[in-house]
Amino acid sequence: MNAMLTYCMQLLSAGCPTVVTITPSTGTFEEYDTLTCSADGYDPTYTWTGTAGVDGAIVSETGDKYTLPEGPFNVTCTANVSQLPTLCHASATVSNNADGKFE
Repeated sequence: MNAMLTYCMQLLSAGCPTVVTITPSTGTFEEYDTLTCSADGYDPTYTWTGTAGVDGAIVSETGDKYTLPEGPFNVTCTANVSQLPTLCHASATVSNNADGKFE
């Protein structure tokens, strides 16, 4: 019985994201550049959170793309996969320093 439960959990977790990539992740950013989030897993949805802009506005957006405002940023993209009976996710973070370079 325990082996069957383990097998079922492995099947459910097989579509969970394990690797999240934000591109570009190196170089120098400019206002209106677009960050793109991608992930493995079965049909993930994406959520961006963090702070961005000269006023340090709170970021809370959905979708695989995020357009940078002017100024510094520190954003995290989380890939979510809803599979009954579980929700699984993975995330990656990117930020820039005072020179506009990604960290």
